[in-house]
Amino acid sequence: MLGIKRLFGRKSGDPERWSLTHPLVRWSKDDIWTIRDAVEGVLILGATGSGKTSGSGAMLARSMLAAGFGGLVLTAKPDERQLWQRYCRETGRDGDLKCFGPNESLVFNFLDFEAQQGGGAGFTRNVVSLFESVLEVADRGSGGGGRDDEGYWRRSTRQLTSNLVDLLTLSKGRLSVSDLYRLVVTAPTSLEQVRSEEWRKNSFCFQCLREADERSKTPDQLADFEIVTDYFCLEWPSLSEKTRSVIQSSFTSMIDVLHRGALRRLFSGDTNITPAATEEGAIILLDLPVKEFAETGQYAQVIWKRAFQRHVERRNVALNPRPVFLWADEAQCFANSSDAMFQTTCRSSRVATVLLSQSTSNFHAALGGSQKGETESASLFGNLNTKIFHANSDPVTNEWASTIIGRTLQEFWNSNSSFENSGAFPNPMDPNRSGQSSAGYSQAYEFEVQPSTFSSLKTGGPEHQRVVEAILFQNGKRFQATGRPWMRACFEQESRKREVRRAT
Repeated sequence: MLGIKRLFGRKSGDPERWSLTHPLVRWSKDDIWTIRDAVEGVLILGATGSGKTSGSGAMLARSMLAAGFGGLVLTAKPDERQLWQRYCRETGRDGDLKCFGPNESLVFNFLDFEAQQGGGAGFTRNVVSLFESVLEVADRGSGGGGRDDEGYWRRSTRQLTSNLVDLLTLSKGRLSVSDLYRLVVTAPTSLEQVRSEEWRKNSFCFQCLREADERSKTPDQLADFEIVTDYFCLEWPSLSEKTRSVIQSSFTSMIDVLHRGALRRLFSGDTNITPAATEEGAIILLDLPVKEFAETGQYAQVIWKRAFQRHVERRNVALNPRPVFLWADEAQCFANSSDAMFQTTCRSSRVATVLLSQSTSNFHAALGGSQKGETESASLFGNLNTKIFHANSDPVTNEWASTIIGRTLQEFWNSNSSFENSGAFPNPMDPNRSGQSSAGYSQAYEFEVQPSTFSSLKTGGPEHQRVVEAILFQNGKRFQATGRPWMRACFEQESRKREVRRAT
């Protein structure tokens, strides 16, 4: 069985604790998985019931918690909060777990948080990026995502969002979801309305334009204001009613969920937790499971995920070398096109991305199902260097796993014998029997691990003595146990009786 290299007893300030060479997991007697391996990313695939969560997933989660990682946990299933509470209790991290959800007091005003990261055009791009991540998921859920090109509507919605953000920043010096909504629904819908005294008197949009005009501005802000003024006073009202309504509804439908019900409180008001808390060791669990909160939970978690990704890419690891993780079971629920790019650079920020799912097909479908989706999936998978394959019956995933592991030159022997018998019934002792035999030898490049292997791995539970099997592959690695970049690994599940005993 595999073992975690426990790190209890080390002081948090010990620099060796977070050295990239520090061991986390022992795969075999001579094979160690380190912090460096962790921050190069992990992909865990296995069918429902294969033991990926209770096997390799549980081991990696405990190992990173024991090492003092901070992290962000995205949730799809309602029982994930209890699961991580148990992980934290077992590793002495109870006090570090922070649950963000409708029954908690934590608030993350992501607009305020982004505002603190820098002003001007950089701030606008940050906010637009967050909204685009939500819009991409919303489009996908409605069947509108996954286009091979970005499309006119996506570009137009981005343009609207940029101008809304700039106008509020220039006029109010702050952002709020409610003000963004008020701004777009009071923007002029015709050139005649722009000149209307009634519109100017009652429109929040015009009030913001007037306030922005009266405030002192830097040369860059003055240039931005001219663009914003031209957009709302000329370009926006000149659009056809149908075009304008589609763009506006794309934005309002996206932002509407953020200022209603639970999300209004969670993402408005005074911020008391941000992604920066993970650098101090916090484990932020987003207790808005998709299976319970549907697209509301999905949107909220995508905002958190994107804000976390942007923050950790900006951080200075020389000042704070603590590694952090981004954990997503049922990861296809939160996947978007920015993930592949993030994964290409996050290693230097000491971020361990751990994604769990049933199959590669889940990601292809989540990212649109087109060639673009397959390309983005392949790019993401290629930058997750540790891959753990559990039992699976998906032929696409199994053949892909075999392809990743590779082919070797293999030898094949064959022989054949045939006989003719003189009687009606065969008699091997018949002296009159005649026949012939042949033998052959060939070489061919074949999969080292055949796709059928993945469908016969142990899945844990009483039937397999609570042992879960997986094929472990690590790019650029030669395991001492096999001499190859892959090995068969076993994980021991914790018994249900033991879990109940601990809970009570």
